[in-house]
Amino acid sequence: MSLNPLLPFLMAGDPSLEALPALLAEAKALGLEAIELGLPHSDPIADGPVLQAAAHRAIARGATPRRVLESLAGLSESPDIILFTYLNPLFQMGAERLKQLLAPTPVRALLVVDLPFGEESDLEATLRTAGYPMVPLLAPTTTLGRARQILLDRPDPGPSACFAQRFAYVVARLGVTGTGQGMDREPISRRLEALKGLTERPLAVGFGLSDPQSLSVIRTMGATPVIGSALVQELAEGRSLREALTPRMVDDV
Repeated sequence: MSLNPLLPFLMAGDPSLEALPALLAEAKALGLEAIELGLPHSDPIADGPVLQAAAHRAIARGATPRRVLESLAGLSESPDIILFTYLNPLFQMGAERLKQLLAPTPVRALLVVDLPFGEESDLEATLRTAGYPMVPLLAPTTTLGRARQILLDRPDPGPSACFAQRFAYVVARLGVTGTGQGMDREPISRRLEALKGLTERPLAVGFGLSDPQSLSVIRTMGATPVIGSALVQELAEGRSLREALTPRMVDDV
């Protein structure tokens, strides 16, 4: 499987739920294999100001978790979706209802940023059995021993599986999402090399990446760059997805 060139993040419901199918179709037309889609949440802990504002706009326009998933039902013109969410919305729906809502959608995995490793194992096992694995999340403070255990407990389904169900998310820095803090290349490079010694699964790097050069640097390290806040901001300012992503999908380093 080739390296996924870019993993964009969109906030569902911003600018509107009605616009979401067209955005996803455009992403697929650009050749993207996978995309992160955020469920708007009123009290996020990992999202920076740009994504918080997008979530609040989406909620104000009626983008509830149930409505978001219903808007995805039956979509075929879409990349594989990694549903970026928090634990409480999943609890509110319950595992059985959640499986019903996910079944007709292009969602292939979940990234639950506030689910402590090893907690809610029954919920996680139920969703994995239904075909919706949790993405391993590896922070800068995660020791290699802990990373090894996380990767074992959230196993790689193997090269025949899609990128969305295989990759591990490597957090580039501490703090919340957002741009403007720069990228310290050496620690990320060392981290990726160490993690590649533990697993052959694809790795994606996110938090603080935005400009084409930094994204390209991550690709030269053999990982997939994630872009979120910068993309969401540009879409809010009226740029099209194609205008925002095309220059970021071409290596220039």
